Amino acid sequence: MDSQAKSVRQLLHTVLLSKGRVEALTDGIFAIAMTLLVLELKVPDLPKSAASHELLYRLGEEAPAWMSFLLSFMYCGLLWFLHHLAMHFVRHMQALLVWLNLLFLMSISILPFSCALLGHFIRNRAAVEIYFGNVLLAALLLWAQWLFARRRKLISEDDPRAAEAMGMRLTAVPVAIAAGMLATVYRPLAGFYAMSFVLIAFRLWQRRVFAKRVQATGPSLSAS
Repeated sequence: MDSQAKSVRQLLHTVLLSKGRVEALTDGIFAIAMTLLVLELKVPDLPKSAASHELLYRLGEEAPAWMSFLLSFMYCGLLWFLHHLAMHFVRHMQALLVWLNLLFLMSISILPFSCALLGHFIRNRAAVEIYFGNVLLAALLLWAQWLFARRRKLISEDDPRAAEAMGMRLTAVPVAIAAGMLATVYRPLAGFYAMSFVLIAFRLWQRRVFAKRVQATGPSLSAS
């Protein structure tokens, strides 16, 4: 009976599923999470007769919340775009890949809380590390989906260099975030500079590598 149950479980975990519903759920979660980010931007509690300089001063006090919102919105947009690109290569889904995607979406749904925490305590090392931990978890789970899909041969290999470039991008993001998380030990805000530096350096390096390959083998992949 155990062997029968095990074989049934193995059978269900190897069934090829359509990726349409996964993409629809992912788009919905991202849309909600990215919308919730704006709720931390508050209108200053001032009388309607308040002077312009007073209003501008109070808005300036909310600069950390605006910065946190901007960073989080752009990061969500980046992850959504990378997920969209990755799904272009994935031909089918399997049960474990669906669960990895659900864990990925869970990390995205927590991001509004991390964004609010960062906006309130942007110079607090613990708040910044919690934020980086959240975004690092999301990036690692997206990368794990790609690794699993390649291992199970669910990735289209019609253009191997394009698939390789996709994998490199998904690897670079968690590396950049991990560098930022380490930089927060030195200074909380230094993490954002370190993360940006690593991402820019990787993009320049990737462009150079693939430009050389195009010259050597002919154009079949744009590194843009």
